Amino acid sequence: MRCALILALAACTTAPAQSIVNPYRLRSIIAQLEGVQAGEQALGCQVSAIKPSLNFSFRYQAGYTVTVPMHQYLGSGHGWTVLTRITPEGGDPKPVYLLSRIPLPQVPKTNVEVRVGGGYLLGEGAYTVRWLMRDDAGRVCRKSWRVDVHLTHADRQVKVAMPPDTVWEIGLRGSRTLPRETGDAAPLRLTIFLHTAPLFPRRTRMRPNDMVTLMSTVSSLLERLPARSVRLVLFNLDQQKELYRKEGFLLQDMAQVSQAMTKIELGLVDFQVLQNKRGHVDLLADLVNREIEAQPPSDVVLFLGPQTRYFDRVPQASLEKPAGHGPEFYYFQIVPFLSQTATPADSIKSAMSRLGGKTILIHTPGEFAKAIERLEKGGRGSP
Repeated sequence: MRCALILALAACTTAPAQSIVNPYRLRSIIAQLEGVQAGEQALGCQVSAIKPSLNFSFRYQAGYTVTVPMHQYLGSGHGWTVLTRITPEGGDPKPVYLLSRIPLPQVPKTNVEVRVGGGYLLGEGAYTVRWLMRDDAGRVCRKSWRVDVHLTHADRQVKVAMPPDTVWEIGLRGSRTLPRETGDAAPLRLTIFLHTAPLFPRRTRMRPNDMVTLMSTVSSLLERLPARSVRLVLFNLDQQKELYRKEGFLLQDMAQVSQAMTKIELGLVDFQVLQNKRGHVDLLADLVNREIEAQPPSDVVLFLGPQTRYFDRVPQASLEKPAGHGPEFYYFQIVPFLSQTATPADSIKSAMSRLGGKTILIHTPGEFAKAIERLEKGGRGSP
């Protein structure tokens, strides 16, 4: 029963979505942000603020975690309302309110503690945060803290993709954008192959953070690169198939990407896939060959995503030879941790070697920004 409760709570309370709300609709709960109200009862919980860090959409992400002892609940019908007020200390000091509602599964008698969290995006600047959680019985837990957002030494060359003193919500459906400065650069024909898999290869489930990170890399590319046309393809080597393909992809199509990601079932593999032990190699070869034969061809073909769990070499004979000048191939491998030991080349990197392409390991948003700049220059035939 204890394990069942943990799993059920994990399924319903992991990374709850917070949405910006109109404060005039929440007057009663907003009043509780200011302090203890008459007759109010305390909800036992521990709250920790998460320091801001630059993510792969070149925006600062901050948030909180809260731990709640579940002995305070018994039975069904319980839930939490979480309200966060973030006020910039500079610029226009107008507060922004973020709200989320979290229903709880049936809770048996237990001593389990459950941890949940939430987040938001910030521009550079200083902010005051007031946070409150209220349960269905009216009990309240609250906390206040201050957030200071500034570029670190490692990220000093990154252009933050949010105005200073600004608060945005986090979502799987894409992000707001700033006007793009294209300069004199000629637009590219770009193909993006997004390896839709967990950031850590040993995992068998796509987590919300995995999806947000992968989608933010795509949105950053579209925001930073002047593109004449974009072809976006999602694929998964474990499933040995394409998940999504869109010609003329635009940022407003990101909701379709979110839907494709949430439908993927990595824990379920078709029996025919298990029988075809080199099906992932065949899929890679097919993706590449379709690009080589495409008319008009893309200027740049970019494989993007985490390292695969496969290290088979892609045979040279399985890849077509372009007639004339073909596209330039790149592989931006997202590595969410710094490893002290070298890892072998995965199957995508093997394909890049066969094609004369370039593999770039990306550990940080700063490295991602440099990789985008290199891609843009390389895609225009620069030395």
